[in-house]
Amino acid sequence: MTDCSSTATGVRKTVPLLMLVIACGHFNRVSISVVGSERLIPDEGISPSQMGLVYSAFLLSYTLAMLPAGWLIDRFGARKALMVWGFGSVIFVGLTAGTKLISSGAQSLWFGLLVVRSLLGVVNTPLHPAAAQTVFERVPAQSRVFANGLVTFAACVGMASTYSVMGFLIDRLNWSWALVVTSLATLIVSIIWTRGTRPTAARVDTISARPTATMEFSQLLAVLSQRNVICLTLSYSALGYFQYLFFYWIEYYFETVQSQDRSVARGYATLVTAAMGIGMVCGGWLADRVPRSFSPRVRRALVPVLGMVSSGVVFESGLLAANPQITLAAFAVAAGLIGACEGVFWTTAVELGGRFGATTASLMNTGCNAGGTLSPCLTPLLSTYFATHYGADLGWRLSLAIAGAVVIAGAGLWWGIGPSTDEAVEGLPAIPQEA
Repeated sequence: MTDCSSTATGVRKTVPLLMLVIACGHFNRVSISVVGSERLIPDEGISPSQMGLVYSAFLLSYTLAMLPAGWLIDRFGARKALMVWGFGSVIFVGLTAGTKLISSGAQSLWFGLLVVRSLLGVVNTPLHPAAAQTVFERVPAQSRVFANGLVTFAACVGMASTYSVMGFLIDRLNWSWALVVTSLATLIVSIIWTRGTRPTAARVDTISARPTATMEFSQLLAVLSQRNVICLTLSYSALGYFQYLFFYWIEYYFETVQSQDRSVARGYATLVTAAMGIGMVCGGWLADRVPRSFSPRVRRALVPVLGMVSSGVVFESGLLAANPQITLAAFAVAAGLIGACEGVFWTTAVELGGRFGATTASLMNTGCNAGGTLSPCLTPLLSTYFATHYGADLGWRLSLAIAGAVVIAGAGLWWGIGPSTDEAVEGLPAIPQEA
């Protein structure tokens, strides 16, 4: 049995390190949207639709490589996977800056960004599945949703800081040098993670004694074909389609559609993203405290179902508002409510997989990013279509309204997700119980 004091020490050390890694990863992911809105679209001759494809290039490769990354996490461990993320990100964030040096015009710059961001997407695939697997291994069962909420909250801290920090760097340096600075910051974070998670002698013995998760094809099919996993993945896909609008187009919406100053649009985007992060912490805390008198299905589904439905409704009401401050308030509340769902999704995914939890979490995240990949590029295309038929003022509002409807529909899929902790896939080891 693991010593309680050593377990508590591991939790206090591991969760902050995970939060640092996740914040850095999401800063690097979203910083390109600030570069796009403030420099690439107005100054470099890249259109909004082309920029949407650059955003989606990262997400497409990230999505396609997600399931193999989950298998590698289960095979080689979460710590090594996050080291690959860190040092790989250093290279490709730096190369994003280098596209300016080798391009001869807008088209070559755009093509270079497509290639480099696609490769950055590949090395980022272990980020969330490895973090969720680490939480499953190191955090007691009664606190896992809250721990996952803290980790996903760190993602929003990274994203919320992107608008002001990256904007500050761009204002004082050109955009390529700003990316060089963030590449160096990522190198520091990678070194901190590598040194801070070196296993102690006792931890090495524990890891060596743990059975290796060999993933035969029949076992993989058993994991992927669970009704619970399928419904969870589809529901997270709907959440991803909705959530990624906040990450990639929210600053552009306030600045261009609602005619706010750039500094105001930055501040609004920061507030909305910060609200999402606060919701992640609150939702994780709340989900761990749903009364035990409720059925297992209701205990697990209560927070995500209420969060997704209410978030979609509030978001739709914000689109109807003519006052930018009312829109901001509605978007912030909607972001907080959707953020509240995150911890439950990640905890449920890893519990469903047991020893293959990273693979199951990767499949779920593949669904999220399938929706997220579609959202950044489809939204401006729908906006153009609706603007042609219904007027420019309604174009963006209608395209965003579709996302609100999608997330509400995704909440209904939780009806097909039963309690996870006591279920084991036939032919696979049962989920280990904490001492």
